[in-house]
Amino acid sequence: MKSLHIDRAKNAILGAFVADAATMGLHWLYSQPRLLELAPQAPEFRPPTASDYADNVGYFAHENKTAGEFSHYGEQAWVLLRAMLSNQGQYDRRQYQAAFRAHFGYGGAFVGYIDRPTRQTLDTLYQNENQQITLAHQLEFSGDDKQRSTLLIKILAAAKRYTGERLVEEATRMAQELPHPEESLRYSLALVSALAATEDYPGADDEQLPALSKLPPLIARHADDANLMTMVTSAIRVTNNAPRAIDYGQVASHTLRDLILGESVASAIDTGLQAGSVATQAHLRAALTETGSVLEVTKKYGLNCDVGRGMASLLYNLQAADSFTSAIRQNILAGGDNCGRSIMLGAACGAAFGVGGEQGIPRQWIARLADPERLLGEIDRLFE
Repeated sequence: MKSLHIDRAKNAILGAFVADAATMGLHWLYSQPRLLELAPQAPEFRPPTASDYADNVGYFAHENKTAGEFSHYGEQAWVLLRAMLSNQGQYDRRQYQAAFRAHFGYGGAFVGYIDRPTRQTLDTLYQNENQQITLAHQLEFSGDDKQRSTLLIKILAAAKRYTGERLVEEATRMAQELPHPEESLRYSLALVSALAATEDYPGADDEQLPALSKLPPLIARHADDANLMTMVTSAIRVTNNAPRAIDYGQVASHTLRDLILGESVASAIDTGLQAGSVATQAHLRAALTETGSVLEVTKKYGLNCDVGRGMASLLYNLQAADSFTSAIRQNILAGGDNCGRSIMLGAACGAAFGVGGEQGIPRQWIARLADPERLLGEIDRLFE
């Protein structure tokens, strides 16, 4: 990409994470009056506090978090960012899927709220692995049990990273390194064939905003790649394997891509809308013609985690935004799944308004992140 595009791409990623962290402390608080009472002027980076949610006005999900940390939405985006970093900045479904499991699954680093699509995705990954082991034990092998176990462990590990011809190559190499290479190769290739029968995306049949939350690093890094939307669809299906989630993901991705490539907000939104289905376009165009405040429109279209409701709010917010700060504050005060909306909104505003000044991502907000230097370093490395 051109250097100017790279700057916008970096700002999009940074904006996504800053917006998520700024919103986390008031996430899933569904009472707009309570939000305006708690923090009418500067709601950003409020420490998560159980008493804010008293009287059944929301769901307190982040009791183990501190101000400046990411919500589980931000953690999803960070997992994809790190998966791409481990592959020279390129998206690879296998590496992303493995990184997702390692971070959120048993023994992973993540401690916090696990949403439904994440839980169902992890369940499917573990079920698939058990199915693969069962299939493997049904295959005949004339060698000893130790050699069989060695091949099984190695090929299952390789299957988490490779598929197709590359997996066949790895299986062949492993078999040739063991005693009785001909029988090892026969078993290895039969195992690869059996694994192919279990190959599918593990994502939940779910249409909520986690479908979009991981996308900014991918869109930013590959904004000028002709295969971007294929990669977007793949990344969505890893966690949200549902046509409607993919549909709205295409709208969000086209919009953000065009902002990174220098289009105006109005033009980028129009391009995004054209990428959606007829039903999606009608829903979002209706929202964009509303005349109320962001709070009013968000309440009208729905505060919950549904991807269509969230996109209606964030696009309405984006089309009228005059700065990163005002857009994110309005989103926080709109309530409900404001973190779910914040990542794509923050990415779009980061690309559109940049960093610093009266309109851009406030530098003092960046400094309030739990580990800003690490994040900034990782964003830079993604474009090396």
